[in-house]
Amino acid sequence: MTRATALLLAGLWPSAAFAQQPTGEFELTPTGYVQLDVRSFPDWAVSPGTGRLNRDTVEIRRLRGGVEGSWRPWSFEFSIDPLDDDGVLVKDAYAQIRVGAYRVRAGQFKLPGSRAYETSARNLDFLERAALATSLAARRDVGASLLGRLGPRVDYQVGLFAGDANGENDRAGITAAGRVEWEPTGDLIVAAYGSSGRLSSIDSDPQNGLNGRSPSGYRFYEDVYVQGRRDRVGGDVEWTLGAWQFTVEALRVRDERHEQGLDYEDLPAVVGLGTNLTARWRFAQGRDIVFGHDYLTFDDIGPKTTADSVRPRATDVRARGMHAVTLGGSWRVTPWLRLLGNAGAEWFSEPRSAPKAPEQRAYFVMGTRLQLELP
Repeated sequence: MTRATALLLAGLWPSAAFAQQPTGEFELTPTGYVQLDVRSFPDWAVSPGTGRLNRDTVEIRRLRGGVEGSWRPWSFEFSIDPLDDDGVLVKDAYAQIRVGAYRVRAGQFKLPGSRAYETSARNLDFLERAALATSLAARRDVGASLLGRLGPRVDYQVGLFAGDANGENDRAGITAAGRVEWEPTGDLIVAAYGSSGRLSSIDSDPQNGLNGRSPSGYRFYEDVYVQGRRDRVGGDVEWTLGAWQFTVEALRVRDERHEQGLDYEDLPAVVGLGTNLTARWRFAQGRDIVFGHDYLTFDDIGPKTTADSVRPRATDVRARGMHAVTLGGSWRVTPWLRLLGNAGAEWFSEPRSAPKAPEQRAYFVMGTRLQLELP
């Protein structure tokens, strides 16, 4: 296999992957955690725990269990979760081999891409991921990737996958994805990432475009039929300044709509754009206060008309967006117990898509989490 072919069949991973060096002895470590959430949606005119608002007032959010292991140049991970709502029971199931300065990984795992989605759910600053991660980012799928390093400050991962979200209705077909990270100083990381795949719609199947959900889990943008290319372009910056850490991320997704008109004409592509800003202050060991701002919007690239619609084959897709602010805190009481608390507000640009149409105002959400984990 040529070097170019190997790069095509592989992917990019954060620098932390290179810190885990197998010792040569066989090692097997059980992993797992459970998250119990309690939420409040004061004055929302939708029912929690439904398709419109997929988070419930009291729920076991995740019940994750698995193993990690290594032997000589090999390492592996396997985990399952019967409760997580991203479409598959098996989360990560892959093997990785170290070949010189490279790592080759194959199986099911997260595509290289969004920093917010790459972060493990057990390490989230808030109860839920950033809106761009849940609505726009590539997720887990089956594939192979190559992890490497260009000099002392640049890490990369490139890969080829069977899709971009195994088990999901909005899954694209064969997808190439990659991410590169540059660490100019010890407290600054700058990254860029992207992916490209193809979509195909079937009239008898549900719509296969992306949904738009706010951090609370409220769906303010419904999917449409899409066909053609799906391209993602994103980037993020993480800056650590003493007890403070600042993270900024932006992601743009473009879905083509070839032959999706009533007369099989091409329709204007749909674009989703998301940004996320997070500021975290670690004021004591294991204790953080975090502020976050999310922005997410969907629209087509065609001209504005007076006939915009939410129909799945609308020529002019009605533009809809939201922004949210969240204040949170976390406390790692012991190595196996972590407590989180959130209070946030959300605003929606389209009153008819808000939780209590036609009013346009702030919608508040509060929540707490009890997380038990294997240390």
